[in-house]
Formats: sequence, C-alpha cells, structure tokens
Amino acid sequence: VNNNSDYKTGYAAVHEPTCGYTGANEECNTFGNNGDIIQSWNTEIGVKASTTGNITGIYDMSGGSWEYIMGVMLNSTNTTPCSGRDATYNSGFNGPYCNTSGSLSDGVSDFPSDTRYYDTYSYVADDEHYHRRILGDATGEMGPFANRTYGLQLRQIGSWHDDEAWFVFYEWPWFIRGGHWNRGSDAGVFDFGYDGGRAAVTISYRIVFSFS
Repeated sequence: VNNNSDYKTGYAAVHEPTCGYTGANEECNTFGNNGDIIQSWNTEIGVKASTTGNITGIYDMSGGSWEYIMGVMLNSTNTTPCSGRDATYNSGFNGPYCNTSGSLSDGVSDFPSDTRYYDTYSYVADDEHYHRRILGDATGEMGPFANRTYGLQLRQIGSWHDDEAWFVFYEWPWFIRGGHWNRGSDAGVFDFGYDGGRAAVTISYRIVFSFS
C-alpha cells in the first residue's frame, strides 16, 4: 500500500498495515512522509508497490489517492447517467444531478454516446444494494460483501483481501478506486468507494485500457 501522506506516487509502506481505517495513525496502520514509514519506488521496499513487483509495473493501485473511473449511477428514472451529486459535487458533464433529495437538474447529458466507454448502475437510495454489481468491472467479482468494525468505524468490505466495498447511491453517484493513503488494509487493487463527482486534492483518476 502507498501510505505517503504527501500524495507522492511510487511509494510503499515499510510495514504493511494489519488493520483498516480507524481515523487515527495507529501502530497497525501507520502513514506519513518519512523514511521510517515509506520507501520510494527504486528501493527494495518501494518496488513492492508495483503491480509486477519490479520497477516496470504500475504504482499506486493500492493507497495513495482515490481514483475516479468512468463508472456512474443513473438518475431516478434509470435512463441517464448522473453528472454528480449537485452543482458543487459535479463531474462537469452536462446532465442530471442525483442530489440529496433525489431530484434532477435541467440539462441534457453529454456523456459519450458509445456506452462501452463507461459503466452505469441503477438508481438506489443507499449504498448496500450489491445486486447492482457487474461481472467484469471489479465489483461483481468482489462478493460476498460484509460489514466490519474497526474501532468506532463501520466499514463495508468485499471478500477479496477485505478491501473496502462501497456502492454508489443517490448522494454519491461516482465510483472511485484503490483507497487512500490512510485506509490501511482496507485499501487495495480491489477497493472501490464512491464520491459525488467533485474535484478534490484527495482524488485522482484512473485510466483504463480496453481491448476488443
């Protein structure tokens, strides 16, 4: 896991976390920006954050920052992708909002006309409707799903490495991946969560290549 609290890429934890996010920098889940906690990509420890186990792989698939992908919930009529939660939490696409009341904004969606470039999920009011998962997009494969408590924090996890598993719903219609540098063992390649579509220093993006 990349537990570099400065959001720097290509780092790995000196001590792999043994617990998930609790809201504190505990011994079982340390994070920070010094050499006792993190090592860079070109060290024996840092290279472990690569997908291939060597410096030619892809870094930051686990931890670092959350990453937006093109996976989004449909509006309440299940016809059009939501551009975001509201005018503040908005991806920039011209389309309906799925705000806290579930109502829609004016506008016509300008998502790509070819739907193979993004995945959509049916509209619901909470984040535990796992039946909306899709095989092939790394949500369908992650079940069965469960709840687990770390300290005072209730976490939703999948069955693959206990990574976090939060489904999109009307307040948070966009999928994010990978986890955050403070998520500990909850973060991972199979981690997915949600956000509203906002721009934020805590969220990057993930490019996906699809071959057909």
